[in-house]
Amino acid sequence: MQSLKVPYFARCRWTRIYFLWRPNLRDESDNHLVELAVAGGAEAVVTRNKRDFRGAELKFENLAVLTPAECLRRTTWQR
Repeated sequence: MQSLKVPYFARCRWTRIYFLWRPNLRDESDNHLVELAVAGGAEAVVTRNKRDFRGAELKFENLAVLTPAECLRRTTWQR
């Protein structure tokens, strides 16, 4: 886990949210993750619970929802 932190934090940046995009997910507490991802121009949200991200009223076609394993397979910095 420690070896993943350095490349992960190297890609992170603070993001201000100017609009509240309420996708109305099944779990209300997940909505802020989509808002941050959209505001930050993220390519994906990584979660172990993809089920809660299905069926959102507001869709973002360029935002993938991945499991941690799927994310690791897609990364170019993986050894």
